[in-house]
Amino acid sequence: MSSYRPRHLTPPPVPTEPVGASRRSVLRGGVLGAAALSTGAAALAAPAANAAGIYGQDVSGWQGEVDWAAQAELGSRFAYVKATEGRSYRSPAFDHQYSGAGNAGLVRGGYHFARPDSGGPEEQADFFLNNGGGWSEDGITLPGMVDFEGYHGLPRDYGLSQQEMRDWIVGFSNHYREQTGRRPVIYTNLHWWNDVVGDWTPKNSPLFLASYSSCRPSTLPGRWWGWEMWQYSESGPFAGDSNLWHGSEEQFARFVGEYDYGADGI
Repeated sequence: MSSYRPRHLTPPPVPTEPVGASRRSVLRGGVLGAAALSTGAAALAAPAANAAGIYGQDVSGWQGEVDWAAQAELGSRFAYVKATEGRSYRSPAFDHQYSGAGNAGLVRGGYHFARPDSGGPEEQADFFLNNGGGWSEDGITLPGMVDFEGYHGLPRDYGLSQQEMRDWIVGFSNHYREQTGRRPVIYTNLHWWNDVVGDWTPKNSPLFLASYSSCRPSTLPGRWWGWEMWQYSESGPFAGDSNLWHGSEEQFARFVGEYDYGADGI
């Protein structure tokens, strides 16, 4: 294994704002659009603490300063924080969001918005690792997550064929694993993945599925047959997007802390 050591709070370079809308594109439903995707969100907007399960959230610079103590009071147990995008953008909110979540007792980790049109997968994986996206076997750090979806103003496929996109994903995943011992979590939605990547799933990759609905998702992208995390709402109860872990406390502890964690759905 490489000599990589976690560098979650490396001092940030001067941020360069990415071009276009970086609110994770016109939400996560591919061809469905924002209006259709909001239908189930209101039904799930009650405080998560009132329902069974392990709930959490993901945030980016759009949320700014987050009251993490209030998030914990609502029942949030984990947080993914946007660290990087492409090969040069680092969120200026990352440090205070990441440390704030940890100080409030949440398990936390970084995520990277993939830009296959801007730099190779290994280059982007290294940029992510060097700016908050690492993982350590400490029981409080989530494995890095990489976000694959469309980007406003660019072709949905970033100009790549299905095979080229698969190769890009494999390159990022393999490099991240070489450096940390873990495969990154793959965040995506059904329509983008099936249209752009197709009937394929990278080896042993945990799925973080965006699907705004009052019902747990049963139709999954690619060849996954199960999901680790479900992003069910962008309108509460938590700041940013609200998420649910699929399984038990024991499974969650394994996901957070084990080198040899095996993805549930592949």
